[in-house]
Amino acid sequence: MSGGSAYRQHTPVAQRVAVLCNGLENRCVAYQRDPLSVRFDGKARAWVARAYAVKGQWAGEFVPPPGPRGRAWMAAHGIFRAYERDRWGEVRWLRAYKRSVFHTVNWYGGVSGLRGERNTGAGSGGWHAPVRVEWETGIRAQSGPHEGWWACRIRLHPAGRRTSEIGLARGIREGDNWIDPESMRPNFRQSTPDDRPWEPAG
Repeated sequence: MSGGSAYRQHTPVAQRVAVLCNGLENRCVAYQRDPLSVRFDGKARAWVARAYAVKGQWAGEFVPPPGPRGRAWMAAHGIFRAYERDRWGEVRWLRAYKRSVFHTVNWYGGVSGLRGERNTGAGSGGWHAPVRVEWETGIRAQSGPHEGWWACRIRLHPAGRRTSEIGLARGIREGDNWIDPESMRPNFRQSTPDDRPWEPAG
């Protein structure tokens, strides 16, 4: 998938989530990861590796809906509503994939590619990954070999204040910013532990 204007033309804002994690405030709580997100880790790592190969450009991915095996796995883990939407309008199934992508970059992302070992400091207060992830969720394909699948894409940006400023400006423009431009503190759109229904660690 390429061509931002063409993608946006067919993607209503209400169906699109775009995030530039700016790390203006980082509160880390020792919570277990979403088990569904962990299940996506292998695919997320491969996708992020492709994004590194075209760093600064979009790397697309078609995400299939959960099939019988996926639904059986979720049921075994107490997850029964794959299409439930969170307060940002993101589908539960896709939200888990998104969490896996961001986790992969935060814990294993380097300046030019994924690392084989965890980043020192990742998961602690004040940590900033070497790159920032921009994520967009598109509409579901209506025909072709990926009919019924979600068209998604990610793009990696250098870390730093300029990237944060661009992300905030875009979020304000599209009405999905999670940082208040005046106080520069998180607003009601920020993800918090209350948005995570699984048990806390330890």
